[in-house]
Amino acid sequence: MKESVAIITIAALVLMFVSLAFWAAGNKDFALVCSNLGTIILLVALVWSTRSKSGDKD
Repeated sequence: MKESVAIITIAALVLMFVSLAFWAAGNKDFALVCSNLGTIILLVALVWSTRSKSGDKD
């Protein structure tokens, strides 16, 4: 795993933790936004890391 993908993954996991904290505090709207943003960032990081590994197979 490249360093940039690792940093992006850590940032997404921090967003997930922030989401959990805001959910526990009762601010459900911001928790939902943080969790959705974290999920999207994780998906983009996954696609980006698998894209760079596969390459063209011609």
